[in-house]
Amino acid sequence: MRLTDLRFVPGHKHGGQQRPWTTITGVTLHQTACVLGEDPNRWLTCGAHFGVTRGGDVFWLHPIECRTVHAHKLNATTVGIELDGHYSGIAGDQSTYWKPKGSRRVPLHPTPELVASAIQTIRWISAELTFYGGALRYLYAHRQASADRQSDPGSEIWKAVALPAMAELRLTAGPKDFTLGDGLPIPEAWDPRCQGVPY
Repeated sequence: MRLTDLRFVPGHKHGGQQRPWTTITGVTLHQTACVLGEDPNRWLTCGAHFGVTRGGDVFWLHPIECRTVHAHKLNATTVGIELDGHYSGIAGDQSTYWKPKGSRRVPLHPTPELVASAIQTIRWISAELTFYGGALRYLYAHRQASADRQSDPGSEIWKAVALPAMAELRLTAGPKDFTLGDGLPIPEAWDPRCQGVPY
């Protein structure tokens, strides 16, 4: 994983209100729903704390201890990670794939480099929280806080990134059916432990 610190690039607004480290308990995973690519300048308007490219580069966009706008009611307690690309909500089901009106694009699949760097970033965030007196306990999907983000981050990312990281670091996505606001729970199509939960 190659980490590039963009927090203090001139002209870049680097985060919002500072919060106590002990209030940061989770990570929220996102898909960008587009391709931002490997140019760090294209990531400077991103609200998440970290961006992971399809080539495996990681951009540190905002201080972890700052609350940013990335995941609705999960903003207060989580660190946001944007994973570059546009993915189906359920792999192989075109009806769960969002694309701009008139677009002919097709769903992407997470690259091995993106997956490896995303997991490593979660590990690093967990270590940072521990160092500063906090603890990482949860790994969320953006969909859990917004019905408009039903496919965010998508089944392939959840299975390749979230499930292994949750097993390794002993994290959860909250109780079964956990949501905030008008969010949607993790469906069975993403995690077999969520039996009976529809997409």
